[in-house]
Amino acid sequence: MRYIAGDTSVTCPCCKHFLFDKDYRQLNSRGATFFGLDWANKEATILICQRCSYILWFMDEPKSH
Repeated sequence: MRYIAGDTSVTCPCCKHFLFDKDYRQLNSRGATFFGLDWANKEATILICQRCSYILWFMDEPKSH
């Protein structure tokens, strides 16, 4: 799928491809992990290039187009 971040079309910085798979990853912090509160950490959206598998990370979820 193609995505837009802000007002810009997302392209892979490695291979310049424009199709990505979307997933989510938790952003762990030492304090939350120490106290067993990993579930309280923020989550980032990742886009994985379908050509070269480079991973792009976003705090604000990119929109599909």
